[in-house]
Order: sequence, then C-alpha cells, then structure tokens
Amino acid sequence: MYLFGLIRLLSYSINSTKESHGSLGEKAVSSIFTTAFFGKDERYIVNNVLFETANKSTHQIDHIVIYKTGIFCLETKNLRGSVIGTRESPTWRVQNYGVSYDIQNPIMQNKTHVRVLSEFLGDKYDIHSVVVLVRGNKPQEVGEEVLNLQELRDYIKNYPCEKELSSDEMKAIYSHIVDYKDAGVVSEIEHINYVKKIKEGEKEDLSEMKVYNPDEEW
Repeated sequence: MYLFGLIRLLSYSINSTKESHGSLGEKAVSSIFTTAFFGKDERYIVNNVLFETANKSTHQIDHIVIYKTGIFCLETKNLRGSVIGTRESPTWRVQNYGVSYDIQNPIMQNKTHVRVLSEFLGDKYDIHSVVVLVRGNKPQEVGEEVLNLQELRDYIKNYPCEKELSSDEMKAIYSHIVDYKDAGVVSEIEHINYVKKIKEGEKEDLSEMKVYNPDEEW
C-alpha cells in the first residue's frame, strides 16, 4: 500500500519541472529503504554522490545501497509514457502523448558509475548496476538489472551472493563514501557545467578514472 501511494504521487506530478520530476523519482527510490517498507534489516543508502576523477570528469550517482547481499549502484529514471530500447542501443526513445525524445541508454550510463565507484573502493568489491524506472515502464528484454520500482526491494534482499557483507564491512564502506561526499570535492555547479560541455559535443575522456580518495590507505 505504501509503495502504491508513492507511485500515485508520481502520477500526479504532471506539471512538475524536469528537476523536481527527477527529485520525485529519487525520493520514491529512497523510500523503498525506509523501515516501513524494507524492514529492520541493517542497510545503508547514500543519495546523490558526486565524484570527480583525475581527468576532471564528474559523475553523479543517484543512490548507493549497501546491504548484506552487496553494494548496488542505482540510476533512477522517472519517465512518463512508453520507453523503447535495448541493452545495446546507445539511446532509448521515450514517447508520451505524441511527444518523443531520446535519452542516453541508462545501462551504459550506469556502467561508468559502477567503474568509478569500484575504483573508489579500491576494486575490493563487486558493484552491482541497477537501473530503476519508477513508473513501471521498463522496456522488454533489457536485462535483469533494469527494474520497475516495485521490484527493487526484493531484488536487493534476494540478490545471490557467495559471501554476505558483514556489519563492520557495511559500516566501513558507508563511512568511506559519506566522508568523500562530505568533503565536497566537486560541487553541483561544477557537475552541471561538465554535463553541458559533454552535451555540446566535447568528447568525454574516460581513460583515467582514479577518484580523489581522502583515505589513501582504503
């Protein structure tokens, strides 16, 4: 019932701006991990983390979830209408009431985020990519890591893993990420400006992904 209320709230946001529209989607995903819906299991979530790499590229990760079954890098999409795309297509087409537009394939987008987060954590852990479509309109045959919102909780809880993370590991990973976020290495404005340059045709250099690390012995 709680989840259906969130989805209903999203459906009422017809006149929202693009920014608030995205924010509503991210809030819906964050709400999945509240005790009211997820339960009392130990878990940690860090929202809206901005990373800067050695080549001055910036990357925004919507959510990082740390649970006993693993570390999950979440890309959230709050898209109205039908969504058409495949795992391999560079863009997905969104169609809504006669209006259509293309977005970057979020599976490919999140691969870069996974790479950045993995390097930041010293390549010690497998990072699991998850793309969440909060309106329940995921394309067909795009892979198991693309989920509708109502699938997210069970996917995280039941993710198959050879070895569960301990409580101490989860806390250490969470603290390490939060320390970086709190250090304010890159600002929202810097990230927005970087994204504008890429959209204007500047080639993105992903050759050097090393992330500034406040704890070099991590």
